[in-house]
Amino acid sequence: MTNKIPVIQTIKDSYRFTFGGLGTVIGLVWLPVVILTVGGYFVMVPYIGGMASVFESGDMSQAGPWMVRIYGFQLASMVLMAVIAVAITREILNPLKRPVFLRFGLGGTELRVVGGYFGLVVLMMVFFIFMLLLSTLAGFLAKVLLPATGLAAGGMTAKLVLGAVVGILTLIGCLALIYVFVRLSFLLAPGAVIEGGFGIEQSWKLTKGNFWRIIGIGAATLLPIILVAVIAEVAIVGPDIFNPHLEAMKDPAAHLRYSAENMRQLAAHLPMLMGLNFLLAPFTYSLTFAPAAFAYRALTGKAPTPLNQA
Repeated sequence: MTNKIPVIQTIKDSYRFTFGGLGTVIGLVWLPVVILTVGGYFVMVPYIGGMASVFESGDMSQAGPWMVRIYGFQLASMVLMAVIAVAITREILNPLKRPVFLRFGLGGTELRVVGGYFGLVVLMMVFFIFMLLLSTLAGFLAKVLLPATGLAAGGMTAKLVLGAVVGILTLIGCLALIYVFVRLSFLLAPGAVIEGGFGIEQSWKLTKGNFWRIIGIGAATLLPIILVAVIAEVAIVGPDIFNPHLEAMKDPAAHLRYSAENMRQLAAHLPMLMGLNFLLAPFTYSLTFAPAAFAYRALTGKAPTPLNQA
């Protein structure tokens, strides 16, 4: 047992598990990935078409029903993500003694992981709102106190000082948000699977002093697959899809037209994009959840406990 995550060994174990046991990984994730892909197609196609029509009409009040649908799909996706996370975590910490063709569960453990994800989202929202209020308050105080420094409240120098204060506090808030999110989320699934609860508290305790190690592991395991996905998406859709066209921001009508056109282009390439995500899914999900399981095993000293059944 150690209080430091072995970075190199965790990266090696994660890649060995993913590529050396690809058949096992596919057996763990194929069913929820199929559900996500098929369900995503039948949700996203009408959503993209509907939002394109909303942008073309300029009546954003029509977006409400489409947003409800997409939020419902995101909730269902969260549940299936929990199923995948638990399956991969269990296979590393409690591997089956037989070949894995399917390890799909939707019981108390998966629901606890969903609860952990949901709780994490709520905590991040509360934290974000708190930092936003703090930045707003700091900006207000700075504006009130600026005259005492000899700077005119409406002068250019005062505006620069005020902008700098708010900008620095916003940056600090964003960095703090990232720090808290990483520590609360990294070991959420292993904590929920092995120790019960929602996994958030266990993740926070075990990741103490490991923030930069987690960042290093994430960079080594996730960045390569993200880079592959981005290159493939650019090849499918074309580079212009990633152009923000900032000049259109000056003209709201032009921006809406651009957004509608962007939606239409995305819809045309959606089958290929979803096919790409489907093919990459075993690698993406394994390299997302396996590092946490191996890190948890190293931090707790728990050896894998083989099981005879799912």
